[in-house]
Amino acid sequence: MRFLITSLLFFVVLCSTHSFATQDVLGTAHYLGNEGVLVVGTQKKILFDPMFNKNFQRFSLVPESLKFKILENEAPFENIDVIFISHSHADHFDAKEVSAYLHKYQNVQLIAPTQVIEKLKLLGDDKKITTQLHEISMILGEPPKALSLAGVQVEVIRIPHVGWPESADVENLVYRVTLDDVTVMHLGDSDINSEHYLPFSRFWAKKVTHHAFIPGVFAVNTNPEQSLKAQFNVQSITYIHIPMNVPDTLHQLKVDFFSVPDEIREIINTNSSDLSSVL
Repeated sequence: MRFLITSLLFFVVLCSTHSFATQDVLGTAHYLGNEGVLVVGTQKKILFDPMFNKNFQRFSLVPESLKFKILENEAPFENIDVIFISHSHADHFDAKEVSAYLHKYQNVQLIAPTQVIEKLKLLGDDKKITTQLHEISMILGEPPKALSLAGVQVEVIRIPHVGWPESADVENLVYRVTLDDVTVMHLGDSDINSEHYLPFSRFWAKKVTHHAFIPGVFAVNTNPEQSLKAQFNVQSITYIHIPMNVPDTLHQLKVDFFSVPDEIREIINTNSSDLSSVL
């Protein structure tokens, strides 16, 4: 009897110290508004779609308090390494604000599609920031591009903007970015049609994405999230591009989404471990 009790106690302690899944916090994601997200790693910081002035009376704008912190290099927005712009629409990108920021902080790099770079050049003051601008020119169906910039590993695919094929001329980029030990993905306003993603199945499979930021149009019922995680090789999803009046369906689905600026999510790495391996 004593042996049985001792064995049970040992098993309880073992389970508490060697759980079936271990979770490591790799970084944090800070919500700005619409599809604007700050990702903070252990050393590096990146911004997705952070500066825009239109919301079409539907999506969240970046509050002035957060804009002030970004423009004044205040925590947690100090020492940004790279800014990513998904596409040139006014609810994702404002040329004057981005240009002013890059002029003020000349160590910050910008990665963006050609249509965004062209709008920056139209301002006529791009000569001082030329070395900060990194143009991604891609056609639909082109193989992924990869580059390394400011210690950040970047992979890019062009996926049609939502509303395809009518929106086929919009250069919408999907970014998979690795900073420090965390890999995140931002889909911009990607169209939901699965035919856009199937040709890149090897691309998704070759690297685990710890956290993906995906447009809310993908959250249509309870099954697609698991399908998306499998298809994109993603551990966690936070939906973005959510209307200010959050649809009831999102609450009912109990999926994670950003809707209130200044919300924060931990970026977790979940490593499954078999208990038998430690017995």
